[in-house]
Amino acid sequence: MNTLQPFAELASADLQNRLAKMILIGTVAQVDYDTARVKVKVGDWLTTWLPWLTHRASNDVNWQALEIDEQVMVFSPCGDTAQGVVLGSIYQQTQHQLVSDIAVEERQNIHRFKYQDGTVIEYDRAKHKLKADVNGDVEMNVNGFDGSEAKGDLSVTVKENADVNVGKNMTAIVAENVVITAGKSASVTASDNIEVKAKAILLDASADITIKAGGTLKLNGTKISAQE
Repeated sequence: MNTLQPFAELASADLQNRLAKMILIGTVAQVDYDTARVKVKVGDWLTTWLPWLTHRASNDVNWQALEIDEQVMVFSPCGDTAQGVVLGSIYQQTQHQLVSDIAVEERQNIHRFKYQDGTVIEYDRAKHKLKADVNGDVEMNVNGFDGSEAKGDLSVTVKENADVNVGKNMTAIVAENVVITAGKSASVTASDNIEVKAKAILLDASADITIKAGGTLKLNGTKISAQE
């Protein structure tokens, strides 16, 4: 009788068990946003708290938490699930709708990120086009700025209010025409002087024009005329 056979069978069974647990697919059941760990449900079994993989986690840090019911893959070194790491998400059938509006032959050139609130950030490398459709506010703080240049046309549309606050000076240089159109009133206010210089200045109003001065009103010209 081979007295080592039971041990060999036990070792073989342990090896098979470890191999079976090296790579598992399940869904996120619980999330700890403080420690960046999740518990994954695989069938009827629930893992311990496991870290999830991220792009960077040193001086440069990337943060994007997994969510409940997200399908993921778990890799466990030597089949030890206590040392497991959640590698990342796996597409489910419903997620394919994210690019359903794009032709199949064009999808290889699209990098799109869609958030739960409907916000979409997209870059098309074939068309060299970056698109941001934000379902809410956009806030940008820049400590230093060397300049921005658009070699083609630039269009900015604001459906509600727009505010521009400049702490010091602001200069706008336009090679050709500038057109400002207001559906209602237009107002320019300065705590000091307002200066307008041009070869010719035309003020045209379909109703009245009122000029109000708290001090002296001066009209200087080589020729001043009034017509009715």
